[in-house]
Amino acid sequence: MSVVVSQQLDVDILAALRAAGPRIRDLAARVDREQEFSRELWQLLCELGLPTMPFSDAAAGHEGSFRAYVEAIEEVASHGACAALYSGPTVQVASAIQAFGTDEQKQRWGEGLISGGLLGAWSFTEPQTGSDPRQITTRAVRDGDGWVITGSKMFTSFAPYADVALLFAKTGEREMGAFLIDTTDPGWQPHAPIKMMAFGGQGTAPVTIDLRVPDSALLGDGTNGFDIMVGTEAEAKVRASAICVGIGRRAVEEALAYATSREHRGEAIGAKFPTVQVLIGEMVAQVEGARAMVNWAAEAVDRRDPALKAIAASTRIVCSRMAREVTSLALQVCGAYGFTQDMVLERLYREGKFYEVGQGVIELQKLIVGKRTLAEFAERNER
Repeated sequence: MSVVVSQQLDVDILAALRAAGPRIRDLAARVDREQEFSRELWQLLCELGLPTMPFSDAAAGHEGSFRAYVEAIEEVASHGACAALYSGPTVQVASAIQAFGTDEQKQRWGEGLISGGLLGAWSFTEPQTGSDPRQITTRAVRDGDGWVITGSKMFTSFAPYADVALLFAKTGEREMGAFLIDTTDPGWQPHAPIKMMAFGGQGTAPVTIDLRVPDSALLGDGTNGFDIMVGTEAEAKVRASAICVGIGRRAVEEALAYATSREHRGEAIGAKFPTVQVLIGEMVAQVEGARAMVNWAAEAVDRRDPALKAIAASTRIVCSRMAREVTSLALQVCGAYGFTQDMVLERLYREGKFYEVGQGVIELQKLIVGKRTLAEFAERNER
């Protein structure tokens, strides 16, 4: 019975998100245009239940489903990719607390993040680290019954607006810790948000760190920060892949609308020109293939598949490439009109490139998959 109730809750949330599509589109378009964080958009997504979907809630009879969550993320992304990204850091911080947190941390931060009452920030990247997590220089030093943390971070989404940030810092020569930071602490010092080619309006900003925090801020044991990061980053890659599918899906919709309304000598170009039909066929095939990979990866998250890291990386490779290629193909269908700001394709084209360079460059994803595949091949041959 609980499974039926849980599934019905997911269906209801997805239906509510679809019904709210026009409002999400308007708010997301404004966020992209103004590059300002929209509290209204965040509250709408919370009211609709988006951040709660991956998590179990015994009282509501909800078991939590990452598979359902990524379906909802695709739906939101088809209306506005920046809107789909809004829940990302909050869900990621909540997932880390659920997996590694104490009962006190779950009560103080986890419950509010899952309900959407609190906004989370993920603070890892630094000016010199790029895609190498072991090169961070922010340090946490023991000081009595607490820690002194100093350093700087880059590209921290929602840095000026978050209620809590999960901050990663070195705790030893090779060890890294994860700390839950109350962002009202004056030692958390966000700078002006960075203007972005796409996905602006999240308050993505550099942060200067000069904090003293109690032991209760430490998530995990102070040495397993790398495991915490890797464990939740795989989920983040699957969520990002679902956003890519939403971008591709919207690009197909825009190309279809144009191809069926734009006429050449009295006949719609989609019906008249095989070249247009071929472009649309390629777009649809790529989106459907990418969606199948996202569903496969999301199911791997739900069952805690030990190969999740490589599965998530493979999915990111396919989906980020798809988003770039499909938005480009949509521009081919729409021609010069697609480059104008009168059409949403101009925005989709900018968004379609993001996940080849953001949240772990695509070359790093290929490296993860390649190294694992070579290791598995060598292991098979040794038997």
